[in-house]
Amino acid sequence: MKNVFAKFMFAALLMGTFTLTSCQKEFEELPDNNDSNAIEASSATATLIKNTSSEEGQNNSIECIDFVYPIDLFSFNINLEITNTVTVNNDTELRLFFTGLGDNDVVGIDFPITLEKYDGTKITINSNAELVTALEAAKDSCDSNQNELCSDEDINEALLGQCKFKITNLDGSFFEELYVDFSGNNIHVYNANTTVVDEGNWSLQNGTLQMNNLSATLANYEGEWKVIDCGDGLFKLKKGEETIVLTKSCEATAGSNDEVASLLKECVWSFTDANDTFIGVVNLKFLQGGEVKFVDENGGLSVTDRYTSWEIDAGAIIFYNANQELISERWKITQYSETEISLDIYNNTELEYQNVLKRDCNESAAACSDADINDALLGQCKFKITNVDGTFSEELLIDFSNNNIHVYDANNTVVEEGNWSLQSGTLSFNNLSMTLANYGGEWKVIECADGLFKLEKGEETLLLTKKCD
Repeated sequence: MKNVFAKFMFAALLMGTFTLTSCQKEFEELPDNNDSNAIEASSATATLIKNTSSEEGQNNSIECIDFVYPIDLFSFNINLEITNTVTVNNDTELRLFFTGLGDNDVVGIDFPITLEKYDGTKITINSNAELVTALEAAKDSCDSNQNELCSDEDINEALLGQCKFKITNLDGSFFEELYVDFSGNNIHVYNANTTVVDEGNWSLQNGTLQMNNLSATLANYEGEWKVIDCGDGLFKLKKGEETIVLTKSCEATAGSNDEVASLLKECVWSFTDANDTFIGVVNLKFLQGGEVKFVDENGGLSVTDRYTSWEIDAGAIIFYNANQELISERWKITQYSETEISLDIYNNTELEYQNVLKRDCNESAAACSDADINDALLGQCKFKITNVDGTFSEELLIDFSNNNIHVYDANNTVVEEGNWSLQSGTLSFNNLSMTLANYGGEWKVIECADGLFKLEKGEETLLLTKKCD
């Protein structure tokens, strides 16, 4: 019933179109009309669709975005006669459908449909205009970025290194937990128990990874995989309509101490299984100089133990002068990547439990507690106020001490006064009436670092950078 109604409405739409114009050229421009679902087979929109559904590497193929199937289509000829109705389930069926149309055939798409980018982002499309915009943007992205991101030199250097790679689908899942060692141009596949479950070899040419002679667990993954995205320790590969992700996973050794320490100082780290720990916290922040912050499941700051220090030693996180009721003193790192660290957690020599720390770069709770903000603003230093790019209308320093606001210009003259309050990470600037009159109101603290706060109100963002005499 749905398809019958859709066809009826589409025919009515076309009849209205021909009532308004009798010009064939005008009809060909329908795909640019937000109110029309009509696509002429010979139009630029049809060509975009065919290029998106073309096999990778073919001329004009668009490799940075995919259709999500199934998609319902129906076609009409110039006399408004239905010539075909079909549900397509993959790129091949879609491409053949459009290839089989005559020049005067007109296609209707049953919107909404979904497109998926290679980073896993999905876009809902409700009209031809939105479809053209999305496909053109993807085409530009392929043309400008893809080749330089994934050079053979970079791929070889990463795969031939000392680390394994965890293999997953785009959503991070897989049929089992597997790690692939590509060193020596061989392929050794390990399960979660470090048992070899498949072997083979690989080669690389023009951004295409050829995986050969796999006959066991990964037998279905033999063949040519196009490297479509590269990042620090991560590769996305595509073969046909399937996409997999390789994420670098390294075993901690004494030589990796600096690398792991640098990773820990980035963002917040959260236990994957919050129930599998007695320390009563979910998130941790490792700071320069040994300070550790602990954040509970509600986002509140549980403890800032300024007497505890930490370091990486022989592949383990070691805590000194720690409250033993809060944390165990030795966390051995069994595996790590840019996003996850697997731990065996010991108290003295006794293994207490195992867990995984996962990186979370949305630091709003851990990095921006009210206690931290108050400590900084109520101190003895002033703060330079700027836009995100470091510019501002003039050079101004703000003294927030005693919950007052005193604004000084470059000549150390007070040019504004007011007061401030703080609640749940939101700063309220009150009673400003001169230089910063337009900056009164509530500012959300969206990012914190040593001596720096990033504030947001509506679409405006400010930086407060600590300046001490």
